[in-house]
This record gives sequence, structure tokens and C-alpha cells, in this order.
Amino acid sequence: MFEITFNKKKFDSLSKQHQNILRIAAEAANTDNYWYALKRYSDDLNKLVAESGVKPFATPKDILAEQMKSWDKVIADFSSKDPLFKKIVDSQKAYAKSVMKYLLLNQPDYSIAFRNTFGDPANVKV
Repeated sequence: MFEITFNKKKFDSLSKQHQNILRIAAEAANTDNYWYALKRYSDDLNKLVAESGVKPFATPKDILAEQMKSWDKVIADFSSKDPLFKKIVDSQKAYAKSVMKYLLLNQPDYSIAFRNTFGDPANVKV
């Protein structure tokens, strides 16, 4: 999901125009799939709640914090043994630091608007 793979030799042999067509098509397919997936996931969750009595809840913050501490140990271990893994993780962290800073400062807490309009998400029937 969210990935289209190509034979690198074949891709590199294509003209820049054809490479760009494939790149743009892959981006469009990824975006299209993301939006459809969001709708499907929402519909599936609503069905599970309505028909099967599933009661979803968010993982508590203290548990997530402990998971992050454990993940930091895993990353440190793998990074010390594999330079490519370290390079990839460092790149991901740099990206996340930049992007998440923007999102955390720029995006509102959507739960406030949801709660204002619909109430507690756990009690909202769709």
C-alpha cells in the first residue's frame, strides 16, 4: 500500500518525460489511495462499533511514552550495528522534526472542534 515499485534498470532507461509520467502517476495513485483508505477505515470502524459492539479507545499517553522509550533502545541497538539503518533513521528523524514542528504549531487540535460539534467521540453514533 502506498508504494509502486519499478525495475530500476528499466526505469532508468526511460526518457525523463516517461520517468516523470510514472512519478506523477505514482503520486496521484498514492494520494487517491490515501483518501479512499481514510473513508474505508472510517466506515469499517463505524460498522464494527454499530454491529459488533467494538469499543475503540486511544492508547493512553503513559503507555505510548513507554513504547517510545523501548523504541529508542531498539533504534540505538540497530544503529550501532548497521550504518545504513542509522543513516535512514537519522534522515527520518530530521524530516519528522521539521514536519512535525510545523504540524504541532500550525494545526489546531481537531478534537476541540469535533467535541464542540458532536460530543465525545467515544459516544458518537455514526
